[in-house]
Amino acid sequence: LGMCSRFIQSSSRASRDLGGDDDWVRRFAMPPKRAAGLTSSKKRPHEAPTKGRKVFAGARQKVDKKQRGGGGGGNQGRGGGEDDAGDEIDGDDDMMEGAMDDGDGDDRARRAGGRKAETEPDADEEIVETADEKRLRLAKSYLDKLRQEEAEAGGDSTDEEGEEGEDGDARNMDSHDRLANRLKNEAMHKSGRARREVARRIVFSTFGDDETETDDDETDRAGLVWRGHRLSVTGMALTSDDTTAYSVSKEGTIIEWDVETGGKTKYPKMPPVVLDPTKGGGGPMAPPRCGAAALLCCAVAKERNLLCTAGVDKRIHVWDTRTMKEVETFASHRGAVTSLAIRDGTGQMFSASTDRTLKVWSLDDMAYVDTLFGHQSDVVGVAPQRRERVVTVGRDRTCRYWKVAEDSQLIFRPAPSAGQLESCAFVTPDSWITGSDDGTVSLWSTTKKRAVMSWEHVHGFGGGVRTDGDDGEITMDHGVSAPKFFTPTETSEVVSQRVAAQEMCGVSSATQNAPEGVSNAGRWVNAVAVGKGTDLCATGAGDGAIRLWRHSEDPGRQLTPLGCLPARGFVNALAVASSGRFVLAGMGQEPRGGRWARDAHAKNGILMHRLKLED
Repeated sequence: LGMCSRFIQSSSRASRDLGGDDDWVRRFAMPPKRAAGLTSSKKRPHEAPTKGRKVFAGARQKVDKKQRGGGGGGNQGRGGGEDDAGDEIDGDDDMMEGAMDDGDGDDRARRAGGRKAETEPDADEEIVETADEKRLRLAKSYLDKLRQEEAEAGGDSTDEEGEEGEDGDARNMDSHDRLANRLKNEAMHKSGRARREVARRIVFSTFGDDETETDDDETDRAGLVWRGHRLSVTGMALTSDDTTAYSVSKEGTIIEWDVETGGKTKYPKMPPVVLDPTKGGGGPMAPPRCGAAALLCCAVAKERNLLCTAGVDKRIHVWDTRTMKEVETFASHRGAVTSLAIRDGTGQMFSASTDRTLKVWSLDDMAYVDTLFGHQSDVVGVAPQRRERVVTVGRDRTCRYWKVAEDSQLIFRPAPSAGQLESCAFVTPDSWITGSDDGTVSLWSTTKKRAVMSWEHVHGFGGGVRTDGDDGEITMDHGVSAPKFFTPTETSEVVSQRVAAQEMCGVSSATQNAPEGVSNAGRWVNAVAVGKGTDLCATGAGDGAIRLWRHSEDPGRQLTPLGCLPARGFVNALAVASSGRFVLAGMGQEPRGGRWARDAHAKNGILMHRLKLED
């Protein structure tokens, strides 16, 4: 009995030292294991990841001294436990954490932290915004933007209206019908289903002698050339907001242009391609030994800050426009890459090559996606639209309309007497225009296998007046053949527009022969462009004239010529502003595909033509 009494006394003393019977049981009793396959939902910041092993509630963890809070001995711990016996801050989570912590000092530190959280808010706590709150915030900001635009537009109202006019504008902006129409129009313009008619508003300058003309008028007519490339410009890309343009040339130079000021920024020179056996790109995909630095095309994705360039080295180089550094290189083509295009609003990119293939890439994943086969010769042009539809033209005298998602294609062929197609661009989701090497511009549609209408030999030479000593003035044959719904008077007007532009830049129209060194390559329509969301089109060749067109839905007159802009040299690339305010042309002394022709009087660079629009 005496021994039992002493054992009970010593056990009671040890229990008090450990903070009470409950704490003693909690410390020495084995907690139940969790269900198989479950791991701890809470981990300490210092805890290593538990890869391949399970963590149970009773596992001992190392605790930082800060978490211990300098917890003291048994008497102090007992006092803390008694004071907080009725505290409801801990709850079930504290009981679970207490089973995982080591000792009652951690329990006291946690309780102290709970009392502190009641008195002091957490400064590092993030404000979480739900999806509904985000939609509400964006809607309010959009309404404020519309009200501001309406206020600026209605700023010319007289002061006599006072607050009544302002309230009227506010009521109009808050009108459900007006807001719905505004959103609908913006969505349709963005998707390409609705177009802005800017072609009718263009005012062309008159070519000829005018006593009242100034130097500014002369510059507007002839255009302004931005110099920066040593050799011919071969490709050009304009951002979606019409503020920045990018150009590439045969010497491999990449230049960024400020459209408003004409300022330029050169990208660093690309280093020679070094083959890496681990990444592929060798064998047929290896770059040529000579001329690999030449670039032939480029494309820009403004919203992703990416610029893509490609050329003779058979590779596609992806640049970051913010740092001007190369971030990725794609090597898959077995021939020179002749054309690049990025689908609007996406990271899907298409590349055409002389290896007769069209490849699909993802700029979001920086990866190759697919290869489309079908062309029997070099693919020289590609044009996408907002949907997964692409048009390509090739040396096999075919134009192909690709349905990428369905992996199918429609084949269109020009007339047997027509030349081969050189360039293409979409004007609507189901129609596009092409340029041929004989100076013909055609309009195509998915509903017909042949061209809807064609302006034959509209780019070329001749049509002027030559003075002969015996016969007097002789009008040279122009060779232009208009569609059947256009009168001979309209055809003569089209020829006179080309002649005036050629005389402005020093190209003779008194003969059907091209200038010295140009040969028949001057008739090749190397570039076609359409203003995004507009009905304004532009085509360019090497005949000294950039021709503007208007596309409409009038039967028989879907493609109507508007006028010509002077451009001496080969027009290797074109871009039309979405506002219709200007046209950019990539000019060169030589055509983009080779050196078989040369115009020594031309200048290598970017030609800017600003257009005047009626209010």
